[in-house]
This record gives sequence, structure tokens and C-alpha cells, in this order.
Amino acid sequence: MGDVRQVLKEEMGKHHAEHINRMMLEDVDTPVGNDFESLDRLTSDPDKMTTGTNHVSATTDHDIYSITRDGSADFHSAEVDVSADSTTNRNLSLNQLDGLFQQLWTRGGNPKVMLTGYDTLMRVQQLLQSQQRFMDSKRVTPTYNGVKGVPGLEAGFIVATYNGVPMIPTKDMPQDGAGSLSRMYYLDTDYLWFQTAIPTQYYESGIETGDPFAINRLGQEGLYRTMGEMWCSFFGASGSIRDLQ
Repeated sequence: MGDVRQVLKEEMGKHHAEHINRMMLEDVDTPVGNDFESLDRLTSDPDKMTTGTNHVSATTDHDIYSITRDGSADFHSAEVDVSADSTTNRNLSLNQLDGLFQQLWTRGGNPKVMLTGYDTLMRVQQLLQSQQRFMDSKRVTPTYNGVKGVPGLEAGFIVATYNGVPMIPTKDMPQDGAGSLSRMYYLDTDYLWFQTAIPTQYYESGIETGDPFAINRLGQEGLYRTMGEMWCSFFGASGSIRDLQ
């Protein structure tokens, strides 16, 4: 392996980035602590998500940026499509996808990206397959701010965009119960952004750097640090679809 610590440094750098991805996709009922705020909290509605086995029971789980969202003004909540009883998952349909677009447009939002899991992406593909019309095929690989989606035919067997909005899959997207499909987040990045306080930095200390006292042993240790926060200035411009199967 050559320089083992250099190999480990590279691998832990990848793990650090993966951990940041998981932070941003934590379930709404997970306290933020020292992590970043999650997209699930930003795209939630306490009035629709406080009953049933699929959702949280504590309304305070939705509070964010010192804002008490339960029972407050509508602009403190995102647009959320959930099961009526919050316990039964629904079959994903194109009406759900189109309906949330309409709700967000009505509130003044305009989603720039759709984030979901690979399983839901494949289900959307199956829904569109029956409507496939071959006229002129074009291979598309959607990108947004440097993030690449899966390549595919426009509205074809592998969906790249829907309503012209890139669909970006992630393996860490939350689900609502065993056997359910991953949630879908519609994100309007005009009002949603990640603000970096300190870019990712790597520190190393120990006997080889002349400071074994810092780690209190004859060895070498390293760590990665990233400081920042997820911010949202208009909750109603984004939304989510949950309770899917």
C-alpha cells in the first residue's frame, strides 16, 4: 500500500464527505446537535407530520433557527404531500409529482432540483415508460452546481429530468418504514443554500510532526473539520413527498 497513512487520509476524506451528506439527509426527528441542519427539517410541516407511525410526534422537532413552527404562520412550513393517516404508504403516481409542483408554483416557489433515492428514481422511470414516445432520442446527464445525476434519455427509460428539473439520486435518502420508497425533496435553491464558515481543513499532530503531547501518546493522529450551516429564507418554496411505496 506504500504510505499507509496517506491512503488512510484519502479514505477518511471520502468518509468525511459522505458523513456530511448523511447529516443533510437526517430525519426531521433527529436533533441537529453539532451537525448541519437537514433538508428533511427544512421541507417539513408540523401540522401534517405529527401523527402516525411514519412521522414524529413531538411538534418541537420541527423548530429551526429559533422559530417555533407548530401553530405559527403558514410561511414557516414547507409544502408536504403525506399519507392522510400518516401510517399507510401510497403508490407513487405522476399526479403526486405534478401536484407538488403546482402547490410550490402557487406559493411563489420554483424548484431547481429534485432529490430522491435510486429506488424512487427507478419507480418514476417505470411510470414514464408506458408513455415513452421515440421521436429523437437525446442522452442527458443533469448537473446542478457541480452535482451530477444519472445519465439517461429525456423522459425515457432512465429519467434525467422531470418537468425540466434535474432529478439527483442519493443513497442516503430517508424512507418511511420498511419496504417503502425513498422520499422526494423539491428544492428551490433561490431560497435554500449552504453557507460555509470554514472550508474543509485537515489537521495532523503527533510524534512525526514534533508534538506528541497534543495527543498524549507516541503516535500520529489526523482529523478533518468543516464548519457551516444549511439556511432557508422561504420554507414554502420547497417541499417533499413522503409515505411512498
